[in-house]
Amino acid sequence: MEQRSGTGGMAGQEVGELTDALRDLGSEAREAVGRLAEQLELERRMEESPMAVLGVAAAAGFVLGGGLWPVLRPFLKAAVRTALSPANLLAIGAAVGAMRAAQGRDDGSETTAGSASGETH
Repeated sequence: MEQRSGTGGMAGQEVGELTDALRDLGSEAREAVGRLAEQLELERRMEESPMAVLGVAAAAGFVLGGGLWPVLRPFLKAAVRTALSPANLLAIGAAVGAMRAAQGRDDGSETTAGSASGETH
């Protein structure tokens, strides 16, 4: 029974240390934000041009909130589904094959065919 109370005491001590560490981290974060606000002269900028500061804050929130991804996602998914449909894949394959065949004729087939059948043109 003594071991259980010792284990519980160690867990309580670890929780206390964790709480202290989180409290210290919170105070350091508040100090860092305060220093950043002083360096950026945030209060002066808010008084001089509040709309610019509001615009920067809105843009930061937009980017951190996901930006246009929630709006564009359904369109992108539909475009990918359409492009990867079997009919479109066959059409893409046929177009690639036709392009390769046309390149083959342009590279060497036409010169030999042109010399052999030059009189027919």
